[in-house]
Amino acid sequence: MAPVRGRRNGKSVGLVQGSASGLRTCPFKFFHECKDGKPGSVGFFRLLEHMQSTHLKTECRRLSLKGAISKDLDLFLDVAEVLRAGDKWLCGKCMVMHALSRGCKHDNEVVLFAINSGDVEDFIVGIRKPCQVVVDTNPRHPAGLGGKVNLLEHVFSHPTQTVKSIPPSCRLLFAQVLTGALRKVVASLGSVDNWVQLLLLPRCTLRVVRPSSRQERRSGNGKSLQCSNILHALTVWKDGSGFDDLVSSLLDSVEETGAPRGECRKEEDKERDPNIKQCLRKVRDGHFTAAVKVLCSNGVAPLGTSCGRDGMRAQHLLDAVGGEGSVTSSGLLASITEVVNLWLGGSCPKVLAEFVASVPLTPLLKPDKGIRPIDVGGIWRRLVSKVAMKKVGKEMTQYLGDYQFGVGVPNGAEAVQTVQTSSSTPFMQMVP
Repeated sequence: MAPVRGRRNGKSVGLVQGSASGLRTCPFKFFHECKDGKPGSVGFFRLLEHMQSTHLKTECRRLSLKGAISKDLDLFLDVAEVLRAGDKWLCGKCMVMHALSRGCKHDNEVVLFAINSGDVEDFIVGIRKPCQVVVDTNPRHPAGLGGKVNLLEHVFSHPTQTVKSIPPSCRLLFAQVLTGALRKVVASLGSVDNWVQLLLLPRCTLRVVRPSSRQERRSGNGKSLQCSNILHALTVWKDGSGFDDLVSSLLDSVEETGAPRGECRKEEDKERDPNIKQCLRKVRDGHFTAAVKVLCSNGVAPLGTSCGRDGMRAQHLLDAVGGEGSVTSSGLLASITEVVNLWLGGSCPKVLAEFVASVPLTPLLKPDKGIRPIDVGGIWRRLVSKVAMKKVGKEMTQYLGDYQFGVGVPNGAEAVQTVQTSSSTPFMQMVP
């Protein structure tokens, strides 16, 4: 997804205007951790060399920028203006810059630069100029707000399994990507897009890959396939414009695996049945203390605990801050702390309350034909709740004494829920 950019009026070149010192700002300043996008930067003397060595260096980056240019009118015009000022043109097929007198050779043709419209759009060949998008400036109805919420609901409605533990070779890159997503949330509090991307990050990058052949089902091949898919997804995400592609790939994979696939599908059902039977047996026997373990543990959740709808597990955070990911652990922990403080302060957009502060209930039958609600909240919800309880835990223990709520007490959970919804804490007020 291309970053939010300011709109331009007419044909003014806006951000790409050169200064008296000869410096020019990079049109890709919001991509690939460009130095021009950081505070204190004023541009480059040799802008075209910077674009070639930083943004058009790898095939993956060229593809991501090609998609961004084809969708963002402002980015298209900024890049074209830089090319015109530098007497260069950009081939849309290979994303390589050439001199105006040089052609770009492909398998069966040679692409040449030609002046057709007399405008800057002539300097980008092979990519059509995007249409002007009308933006609603009414703050009560931000553009794309309903679409992002609907996208989140649509993705969460599909069953997607994430890995229980991040492979060691992927932990450092995941820590960097997660840190970047958290920092984007802190940098722009009112942006629903950044919050949605943070919630969809685990599903888009850590989903389990199902082997499609006997060779892929072998132990070594399966692990290698899983690692390569995670690394590819994290690389696309880190490039800055691959969010839409990852979400589309996620939904496509869900649709493909959701349909019956003959004997392979039957084998998966057989493997899943024992787990379901084991879970139901524990519920019948009274072993339903998962929530109690979470509240009484020293950490956020016991190891191996299930994930919420977003797919993020407690083990994922442990993998990101330990082992190979420990190199960036200090920055990641600082970013997590800032975002947790935002949740506690009520800075999360209200439209995301049902995805962050609430939890879906799964009704299971008791032996006496009653209903036992089983809930598994997201890791961010548990982390924020744990921080809030840690702050008031000692005082509440002394205040409540030996009273017990929610376990073995009729309507105890309902009483606690009533207190939560009437609490003055902004995060608790988000709970529907």
